[in-house]
Amino acid sequence: MTEKPKRLGRGLGALISAANTPAPAVPSESAEPQAQPAAPPTPYQLIPVDQVQPNPYQPRRSFKPEELSELEDSLRASGLLQPISVRPVDQGRFELIAGERRLRAATRLGWTSIPAIVKELDNREMLVLALVENLQRSDLNPIDEALGYERLMAEFGHTQQQVADAVGKDRSTVANMLRVLTLPEGIRALVRDGRISLGHARALLALTGERSMIEVARQIIDQQLSVREVERMAADQRPAKTGATPGQTKGRQREPRTSSSDTAELRRLTELLRRRLQTDVKIELHGDSRGTVALSFFSTDDLHRLLELVLGTRLDIL
Repeated sequence: MTEKPKRLGRGLGALISAANTPAPAVPSESAEPQAQPAAPPTPYQLIPVDQVQPNPYQPRRSFKPEELSELEDSLRASGLLQPISVRPVDQGRFELIAGERRLRAATRLGWTSIPAIVKELDNREMLVLALVENLQRSDLNPIDEALGYERLMAEFGHTQQQVADAVGKDRSTVANMLRVLTLPEGIRALVRDGRISLGHARALLALTGERSMIEVARQIIDQQLSVREVERMAADQRPAKTGATPGQTKGRQREPRTSSSDTAELRRLTELLRRRLQTDVKIELHGDSRGTVALSFFSTDDLHRLLELVLGTRLDIL
């Protein structure tokens, strides 16, 4: 098989190379200042925390308090290991490009300055870079990711193919993500919170009518329905094809369900895997000590990402 490099998007190499260049570990705020060598220059500079304003193109809408607390503990113990990225604006102020969680944690710790890489970017580059950083870190939920793609198209006139090229995704992946935004707001909130997966959301799109989608979304949560079960429900809702036999549209056997004593633990484990892998996960028991774990992927790039997460190493071929 020929080697498939991990894409970051056409033309983004020069844009983000400096931001991704490993920087020396930055001492915590409590440490004594160290003299900076004249040459070569350090890849970052210290800037006042109160001079950094939010990124108006930040695609991520929610930040979990527990994640910020963990990051605070890390900053307190080891200092900041990766500088934030900013761009200069008027009157000596800066606008955040990437690193909002790091900035929030540093602010909560009372830091007065923070190491930052200063870059000159236009608005389109700001949005693309913020999207790429969040996607690489798996920080974006599917709804915020889709909203970022929609914003690239609405504000900068990008086509789906141009968006896909910019963020290093297949066009079909971008198109499928955008379709999720047509779901009712209540269901989008469930996807954003991780209560139903992206796979479930895509299956819900095949249902007819908002009321039907909301009702099945409730069943997904209450009954822990699999994506395949939702797909079958959508198929049963469609009008039967001419010449179809009753057995083709009725009486389909549902997938084996776990016993009630196993449901809570399976739900917990499934949710842990779903959040870690950012995809639909299904765990099935076959007896007391055997079973299967099924992971869904939606493109070659998505499979590559999942394999690297599971194997814990970068793959050279796929």
